[in-house]
Amino acid sequence: MRGVAAKVRKIDMTYVRNTEPPARLANCVAEPEIRPRGYMASAKVVPSPSEVLSIVLAGGKGSRLHDLTNEEAKPAIPIGPDFRLIDFTLANVVNSGLRKAMVLTQHAPATLHDHLEQAWHSDRSPCVFKVLDGADHGPFAGTGHAVASVVEAIDSEAPDHVVVLAGDHLYQMDYRPLIARHRDRAASVTVGVVHVPVAQASEFGILAADATGRITAFIEKPRIAPPAQDRPGHALASMGIYVFDWKALRTLLVEMAKTIADLDFGKHIVPRLVKAGEAYAYALPGRAGAEPLWQDLGTLDAYHAVQMQIAAGSLAFDPEWPAPVSRGGRNDASAAVGTGTLLRNVVVLPGARIGQWVTISDAIVTADAIVPDGFDLDASLAQYAGWCTASSGGIRLVSARALAHLAVLQRRSAPVRELPPTRTALQAPAPQNSPVPAI
Repeated sequence: MRGVAAKVRKIDMTYVRNTEPPARLANCVAEPEIRPRGYMASAKVVPSPSEVLSIVLAGGKGSRLHDLTNEEAKPAIPIGPDFRLIDFTLANVVNSGLRKAMVLTQHAPATLHDHLEQAWHSDRSPCVFKVLDGADHGPFAGTGHAVASVVEAIDSEAPDHVVVLAGDHLYQMDYRPLIARHRDRAASVTVGVVHVPVAQASEFGILAADATGRITAFIEKPRIAPPAQDRPGHALASMGIYVFDWKALRTLLVEMAKTIADLDFGKHIVPRLVKAGEAYAYALPGRAGAEPLWQDLGTLDAYHAVQMQIAAGSLAFDPEWPAPVSRGGRNDASAAVGTGTLLRNVVVLPGARIGQWVTISDAIVTADAIVPDGFDLDASLAQYAGWCTASSGGIRLVSARALAHLAVLQRRSAPVRELPPTRTALQAPAPQNSPVPAI
């Protein structure tokens, strides 16, 4: 970043590059250039032979993100300078020409509700979004249970098919070929899958499929994953995307919800249909000849890496498949960084306040953090180990909660101010002006 001239500067982006003076720059990331066009300009609404309802599951906390999702749902976490995570799923819905969608929310929904109202509820949108919260329709105990809890609301839309979508992944996908493949096969469910390296397969729900695409096995986070037939060294990971015939799914949900309290698509519904031989896989294709863009931001390392890729302009977004820029607020607030502060490999979220002469590296600074002048992350951890969360990849999470914990540790270790000892009458010294006794 250019030399620091002001005492406090506003940062109108979700991430921060290095803030060292030019002579000391190292590993500098280029200025971000991502400014997608308005999504309405390129959205193509293609009438479908049957009505399709998109159901976006956006109620999860994302516990592996720790303090990032204490106060807001995982789908609401900021991405880049303009977006929240859910925007990419909703952009897929709009750009795929789907006209109706429901967003199911639950954990800490306030930020998400405000964002959906500002960015997506518009008379100009070709898609009508309805938000149903677990406080009114739940509580939702699982992904399948969430959909089962809003059966009547879905019935009122009279869909022939439903597309069930995870609202907490970053990806670009046209759902129309997926829906067409599902209809052609007359499948009970078609599962969206993505190729992942076998070494990473233990982090996902993994499928095995035959040459026709029929799913023969579904294994949740296996130690040893079955390889994909069409790509050596890779496995088929579930994207959390499903297409169902609504009447068939409705019957299944009502039946299974009676005996399974935490009914889940990945754990219960899809395995049952796999066993019946009625489940098929559809692999996410790349856009414009590129590798498919799909990121599961379930860990601090993954979230930090994507933010830095966006800052560098190296994430493979297809500009012909845009997400909307939030109208009127971007990510609600800018961050502020004081004079002389050095940030290396740091993501600073909107709303954060960082004082003067601060040194932070390999970290995420959350929106609620107020970092005091002179703070040194490495030095504080050397003196007070474990006061903040650290990922397996060495990314530290500097949050208001963590800083409060640090403050408690500092107070406990502060030296006690000693008072002079209390003297008894026998120990009291003679007055300075008292006569010396004669011998």
